[in-house]
Amino acid sequence: MILHERDPTRGRLRPKLIIPSGFASILLSELSTASQYIHTIYTYRFSHHTLLVHPFLQISTMTIPTAATIPGKKLRIALLGCGRMGQRHAVNLHKLITRAEVVAVADPSPIAAKWVEENLPGVAYYSTPDSIFSLPNIDAVVISTITSTHASLTIQAIERGIHVLLEKPISVDVEDSRPVVEAARKRKDVKVMIGFVRRFDAALNQLHTHLKSSALSSQSQPFLLKSTSCDPHDSTGFFISYAKSSGGIFMDCGIHDIDMSRWLLNVSSSGTKKQVARVLASGLLTLHPTLADQGDCDNALAIIEYTNNTSCTLHLSRTGMSGYESSVEVFGTGEKLLVDTPASNRVKISDASGRHVDSAPTYMDRYGEAFIHEAKAFVDCILDDLPPPTSADDAFQAALIAKALTHSFQSGKPVLFGEDGEPILD
Repeated sequence: MILHERDPTRGRLRPKLIIPSGFASILLSELSTASQYIHTIYTYRFSHHTLLVHPFLQISTMTIPTAATIPGKKLRIALLGCGRMGQRHAVNLHKLITRAEVVAVADPSPIAAKWVEENLPGVAYYSTPDSIFSLPNIDAVVISTITSTHASLTIQAIERGIHVLLEKPISVDVEDSRPVVEAARKRKDVKVMIGFVRRFDAALNQLHTHLKSSALSSQSQPFLLKSTSCDPHDSTGFFISYAKSSGGIFMDCGIHDIDMSRWLLNVSSSGTKKQVARVLASGLLTLHPTLADQGDCDNALAIIEYTNNTSCTLHLSRTGMSGYESSVEVFGTGEKLLVDTPASNRVKISDASGRHVDSAPTYMDRYGEAFIHEAKAFVDCILDDLPPPTSADDAFQAALIAKALTHSFQSGKPVLFGEDGEPILD
């Protein structure tokens, strides 16, 4: 919107002040009873500006470029949490994504403060998220804090009109996730994207594209997906302490596999509330028997039966002995497709003990490029005003399945889903 001032000498209107469209709608509604010319002084205080509307000002509207369409616009991002995942996001956004600018980081750890000083020169550091939310120049936040803080921080950001990239899960407690989903639905002007990084992997994207093409051409319909995710065995004891707050193997390790299955099997676009028919899970204690005290396990098997006539099987492990393993196999009516764990390099060694290739040591190594694509997609969806590739509802649906699998594992019984899409827990 543009405020025009009447030139008293020539009787013409001249531009006086440009107001962003979001403020314009507020102002127009406030002045709905005004006549053609305003004869009263009004003062409007916005987040960072005070606007004085005085006599001889006339209002007219026109379309002006927004932040999403201004050429050369950079997204100003703050990071909440600067641990392993936060540091990965910080480097990608600060050094590799040209349309992004990291302006601040918040983390209570002195180690994080030192890391920011050494790796993000010129970026402001704060010890609390509240300091970030009080800054006037933040467009978006990346939340990589401990899981117990995800929901509250996301809601704070949404209420302030700040876009969010949130690491999974929204919460280890599904009930704490509901307010986040509702807040995201209400604020259509705020983008909330969940860090389901596998959706941004080049090989899995190629698989997704092929499955859609085959289904559309009636060449093949997928009916079964088998996913394996094995984290390397940790002999230091760190994992056991971390597992206490992780939400369990299905919520922590399996949530990526669950989301991937919904995406590849086209479950999320079914348009029905009831997307899952039933689930069944079992688990083993192989190297970490003390996990039994937490109702958890170090290896798990699961079956998910969807209502669109597809199924998924999962093998989740925390005891991998050959680096990080992640593979997915899809069976269709006319074909079978496999995305296997890639080698970390192209060297193949043959000696007296056989043939060897180096595996990807960690999850970060396997999906390193995907994290870059994910960061770019987040920035692009805001600056180009596109729908987020992953949503809070995607995360919520995956969490419902993880919750049902956990209950099935602990009870030894299958869990059915009701017509409302919720698991029926005894």
